[in-house]
Amino acid sequence: MSNSHSVKNPRPFVPHLLRVKAKTIFGQRITPPFVTLYVTKRCDERCIHCYYWDELNPRPNHDFSLKEFQRTFRSMGEIYNLFIGGGEPFLRSDLAEILVSASEINHVANVYIPTNGQHAERTVTVLERTLSGAPEMRFHLNLSIDHTEEDKHDFIRGKSKAYKKMLQTVQSLKSLRNRYRNLIVHTLTTIMKENQEDIFEIYEELKRLVEPDGISFNYCRGNSLDPKQTEIDPAIYERLLRQMEDDFVAGDLAGMTNNALGPTNHILDQYVRRSIERTVMHERAQFSCVAGRLAGVIYSDGDVVECEVKKSKLGNLRTVNYDFQKLWSGPQASDVARQAAEGCYCTHECGHYASIIYSIPKVVKIAVESTRTHR
Repeated sequence: MSNSHSVKNPRPFVPHLLRVKAKTIFGQRITPPFVTLYVTKRCDERCIHCYYWDELNPRPNHDFSLKEFQRTFRSMGEIYNLFIGGGEPFLRSDLAEILVSASEINHVANVYIPTNGQHAERTVTVLERTLSGAPEMRFHLNLSIDHTEEDKHDFIRGKSKAYKKMLQTVQSLKSLRNRYRNLIVHTLTTIMKENQEDIFEIYEELKRLVEPDGISFNYCRGNSLDPKQTEIDPAIYERLLRQMEDDFVAGDLAGMTNNALGPTNHILDQYVRRSIERTVMHERAQFSCVAGRLAGVIYSDGDVVECEVKKSKLGNLRTVNYDFQKLWSGPQASDVARQAAEGCYCTHECGHYASIIYSIPKVVKIAVESTRTHR
């Protein structure tokens, strides 16, 4: 008899997509189904590539309380994909309660959380409470690993013994994954000047070390703590994408091929990576951006913005009695959508991901390719 916890059938995406399109076809402003939620500005690392470094660890700290998050959730509708940001999310002692509340109130289908892996025991506790409290929600945990050599990882993360602590978390997660079928573990590596020459060795070691369900590489962007880290050789990125695609076809990414969603997730990731590659190469947008329409951002102090890159502030939730829709449908709304139509572009992975999955033609292509791959 299996000791794994059962997971309810997650809500299928295509009916959700069609409902969203039906509601927005005439310009109706709905709760964005793709939300990035920053839960804290506290962080215990100082990464050289961090684009948010000048906002971290403020004094005093104005992070929302659990009750403030819950009041905000009640003013919102359905959220299909919830991306958690920080700071380090696992520094919050009430993180599980925040996530379970979002699941119960907003019927979240997928939650994505990055972590620096410095808090193994707390991570396991939060995961167990969330996974058992929200069995219908898929929990995607993204382990930030920027090098597989200890001294280089610690240098990039700005903290001694960071690599050793991260490995403790990796070991703790291996047993947890066997117990909870709705836990999906990814590795997340930021490609930057500091590690780009070693990126293929890092990639191979991640497959062996973590045995993840997915491997992701983010393109260093924004106002990094060390500005030169954005100096990336596009040719290295292109070679890495080719290698990952070849490995998938060859069945060398076991965690990404051993389940029904593996091919779909891989092909979607491939679309995102290729979209970013073309954006860098041609310096223009590769799609109709959904930021400000179907994707939005809530910061931990209550600020609401339409786009994480543009940071176009609509207002603060504390000033409107935590009524998200009042800000989202207010007079300043849709500035980002207008800017996108005028030709702005970025390499922000979440922006590319959201814009691709809410494009019906692209979803059809991904579904067709996934079916062919999984035969």
